[in-house]
Amino acid sequence: MKDRTKTIKVITGTWGTGKTLLMVTAALEALKNNEFDRIVWIRNNVDVKDTKDLGALPGEVIDKLLPFLGPFRDHAGDNAVRTMLNKGSLVVEPLQSLRGRNLERCIIMCSECENLTKEHIQLIIARAAEGSEVWLDGDNRQRDKVAFEKSKGIETVIERLKGQKLFGFVHLVQSERSQTAAMADLLN
Repeated sequence: MKDRTKTIKVITGTWGTGKTLLMVTAALEALKNNEFDRIVWIRNNVDVKDTKDLGALPGEVIDKLLPFLGPFRDHAGDNAVRTMLNKGSLVVEPLQSLRGRNLERCIIMCSECENLTKEHIQLIIARAAEGSEVWLDGDNRQRDKVAFEKSKGIETVIERLKGQKLFGFVHLVQSERSQTAAMADLLN
């Protein structure tokens, strides 16, 4: 995550391997070191497979997007997230309003990329302007819609960008969350 020569970084692995923890920790350090001006957090607003939609949530756009910021909040803490949102060092963007954006000197971070198509990831990468990097994480076993299973977005990105000098990829294999969380694999 600290290699500035790699401007597109992908981490994959099963639940609890620390994908998002690694991204958030490295991003907070990079902000502290003034390597970037802000983190732009993007997440597709996809419901977990076989759950019922909550319907329209009240409030402003940020109120609707805060639940999708959960993984970031888990690692940075609620107070830090509130402070960052107020200062503008953390911006939460819905995937559907990215078109035409020009994101300079920021970390464009997207978690749960298994729920993105190749075209979604292409859209995210294309927003990276001068001084920006794109950081993606995902677990291919946790796809929530057939469209993402068919598209294989994250695998396509890895396959097509492998070998490019600006691209870096790591696959994590061991759950570090807890022994209890690791037992989820026994249900496969």
